[in-house]
Amino acid sequence: MSAVNSKRILPYLTLLLWVLPIVLIRSSQQSLMAHDEGIYATQARSILTTGDWITPQWGGGTAVFDRTIGIQWLIAGSYLLFGISEDSARLTSAIAFILSVLLTYAIGVRLTTPRIAWLGAVIFSVIPLVAQYGRLATQDMALVCVELVAIWALLMAESSIRPWRFVAGAMFGWGFMIKGFMVIPAAIALLPYLIVQHRRHRHLLDPMLYVGLAVGLMLPIGWLWAAVERDGIYRLQELFGKLFHLGGQTYQGANQFYYFWNIPANGFPWIFFSFGGLWLAFFNPDIRALLKTTERRFLLIGFPVVLFIELTIFGTRTHYYSLQLMPFAGLLAAIALSHLEYLYKNRKRTGFFIGLNLFMGAIALILLTIVNQRMRVAELVSDSLRSETVLAIALVILTVGLGWLSLPMIWVLRNRISLAQSSRFWITSWLLTSWFVIAALHVTGLWGDYDPQLKRFLQTSTVQAILQANPVSFIVNEDLISRDNRKRYLLLNFYTPKIGQHIEDPKILPNTNYAWIDPNLAKTPNLKYELQEIFDGWVLAKKLP
Repeated sequence: MSAVNSKRILPYLTLLLWVLPIVLIRSSQQSLMAHDEGIYATQARSILTTGDWITPQWGGGTAVFDRTIGIQWLIAGSYLLFGISEDSARLTSAIAFILSVLLTYAIGVRLTTPRIAWLGAVIFSVIPLVAQYGRLATQDMALVCVELVAIWALLMAESSIRPWRFVAGAMFGWGFMIKGFMVIPAAIALLPYLIVQHRRHRHLLDPMLYVGLAVGLMLPIGWLWAAVERDGIYRLQELFGKLFHLGGQTYQGANQFYYFWNIPANGFPWIFFSFGGLWLAFFNPDIRALLKTTERRFLLIGFPVVLFIELTIFGTRTHYYSLQLMPFAGLLAAIALSHLEYLYKNRKRTGFFIGLNLFMGAIALILLTIVNQRMRVAELVSDSLRSETVLAIALVILTVGLGWLSLPMIWVLRNRISLAQSSRFWITSWLLTSWFVIAALHVTGLWGDYDPQLKRFLQTSTVQAILQANPVSFIVNEDLISRDNRKRYLLLNFYTPKIGQHIEDPKILPNTNYAWIDPNLAKTPNLKYELQEIFDGWVLAKKLP
């Protein structure tokens, strides 16, 4: 292998070494998050049990045509290869997460410099929202990956005669299969780059872009055609009705200012670095010159700004929609972090560094005090926290506190070594703190084991003996159960290996000996069942002879 090729491959190898442990580290017990992991994991399982690859469904064969089916296909494929489990359900997102990190670097090299691109990919991987959804069985990380492939292909097409524009066009159809209409805002956000800089790249005049678009759309069109042929035109009405429903509602009271606080909260501290990078892109002469030289500022800045405006205008606002912004947030944060390193080693803005290090040190001491007084703090926060949960949270807070405490310590000791070396230690401390915090969240199960009590209940010998040896029906009235009980219903569907019938009337006996009965119907008098086990109101019962 030539030295040039080795130099090109090395950043990707180091990124893999950085990101793979984030994916692989986990607690010994795993359990799904009901919404939305439980939905997609259960629908994927229904594909295999029913053989129906057209209609998203779960439970008693109930068809729910309110979303596309791409991620369910991918999860079902993972089940076929590795069996049905939480890890198999999350494999698609994990692969998409790794690819997204590498693609962020590949895109960043063309938008900035190799060093900023590498830092941007590293930062992207440790943004809390990104790192969590990289291990969730949902549509979101796969959508981010598809969008990054499209952007990377467009950038490659600027300097290559290969059919990269075909790839970019095809990604639209694939993105639609993954997350339906949510691929459209990303396509609109590309318009500043596609239109304003059209004279330079001329993407819009290449027929291969539209051929790729047509080929990519063949998959969703074929899927929709099959659904309409089998079930009728109302399937399209259901799918499009979901779009208008989402566009016209607010999610749990999220108003138009939702993303102004939610994105910083879910991306802390890196989103604040991103704000700094955005400011530098407009007002720092060196950064402005760099972005002008690459001639792609309408992509680096235009894409996230336009997408943010679209998400803010759209009626339904949820935290995971903002995942699409995070690769660019990582690159902008890298601009700020790289600039801070330059200021640090050149003894510039000393007052700013003193203030920043004192601030981070003060936060670190507060966090370490919370760890020391964790039981008292836990009592003030909630009286229902289990001691093991308190200990897990304390470990994460301790990791944050020690990491941030190292920042002022490195600053104080900066004159004992070269400033260049000290600045690298200071930058590395920011990155490693985030990495170890994410590792702590995974290893403690705070991320990954989202319903530990249910999982422990299902692993008891009595419940295991029943579930492994017998089909179990569900006696549930979905119209009456609460949101929390609906989550339990989802997870019990996933964790029950052999599912019998789904019945709404508790007086109708199923064709199986055992049944899960929802908390409301379990109170029905004179039920012809013998209680075997109970969890949070849900009854596992045996039918009386």
